Amino acid sequence: MLLSHRRKDTGPAIAEFWRWWPQGRPSVEAAISDGDWSPALVAEIAGRVNAIHKGLEWEFSRGNRSSHLLVVSAAGDARLRSIAERWRRAAPPPDRHWEFQSTRQPDPGALTAALTVDGFEVKLPDLAYGFTVDSSRHEVDIVVYHPMFAQMPVRERVRVVFLALDWLLGEVAAELWIGTVETVVEPTPDMRGGDALAATVAQVAAQVDDQTWELRELRDGRRAGIASLRHPLKPVRWPHLDTYLRVEAGFPGVGDSGMPDDTALADLRALEARLTATLGVDAVLVAHETRGGRRIFHCYAEDGRPVEAAATAVVRGWTRGRTRVRCRPDPGWDGIRHLG
Repeated sequence: MLLSHRRKDTGPAIAEFWRWWPQGRPSVEAAISDGDWSPALVAEIAGRVNAIHKGLEWEFSRGNRSSHLLVVSAAGDARLRSIAERWRRAAPPPDRHWEFQSTRQPDPGALTAALTVDGFEVKLPDLAYGFTVDSSRHEVDIVVYHPMFAQMPVRERVRVVFLALDWLLGEVAAELWIGTVETVVEPTPDMRGGDALAATVAQVAAQVDDQTWELRELRDGRRAGIASLRHPLKPVRWPHLDTYLRVEAGFPGVGDSGMPDDTALADLRALEARLTATLGVDAVLVAHETRGGRRIFHCYAEDGRPVEAAATAVVRGWTRGRTRVRCRPDPGWDGIRHLG
């Protein structure tokens, strides 16, 4: 059986959305002004977003720099993140009236209201958080309480929590810095408000920059090895990168360890430098792992970039062992899931 990696071309539907926007914008602005969202207008917007992908979600809110904000998001589905980002990149430049985003932005004002979920009215100011910082993961694990949670199914409680986190922190920060999430039906004495959680998340985020890497031992049933990976290694940092590039380079191992000696290690570092320089802005090296007499470079690129040919040209001169280059669509970043 032949398995195709071809994906739906969302370009035409994205272009059609932005061709329609100047025509639809006055109706949207009128609906925002008077609060009268006609079923026809809602269906029009939903239909055009669904034409891009049925899994995308859309919403209007107050803008950060403009009066209004339109968000079309992947709703936490990593496989759709690059599609939402392509929609955003095709948007017109922001002006004083409108801006556009592919992720929910912080909107603390939304947390002063009530949210109705499956018939349950949840007053968001009553949310309380207990939290601990895991300094090794640079994540904040949270426990969340609300008086209504005792009456709500767990699924709906979690839905409320993640919406609240998106409004409190922004969708990107919530995905980057929030670790485990638990809901409870009884409060604990140490629980605090959202402002305290946001301040703690900001402190954790300040400890990491774009050049932070983590060294990790690999012991997963195969031969032991070492991985070096960007930290935090989460796709939300690079929402436009949805194509996986895997570059393998073999080398003579040292005894049974399968690890490189000093000479091979220097050559591997030189190969990495050539690879990243050649790929340039077309791809990002997010991790590499070394074991069993080979190093695997894990890269992600934007769809359509000529990264496979570029990487093949780089490794053509590698003489220490066999090489292999593979490239495929991977919007969910499954290629590095074993390093997570």
